[in-house]
Amino acid sequence: MIDGNHPLAGMPLTFEIEIVAIRDATTEELQHGHAHGEGGHHHH
Repeated sequence: MIDGNHPLAGMPLTFEIEIVAIRDATTEELQHGHAHGEGGHHHH
């Protein structure tokens, strides 16, 4: 039998982050209801 799960599957993970910048949403982001990454909107 092969277990295709990642070794950390099902384990609790904790991340420590630092927010370094905050920007206002663009008009397009407000219309779509979500943030867009660098390079604009990509449909998903």
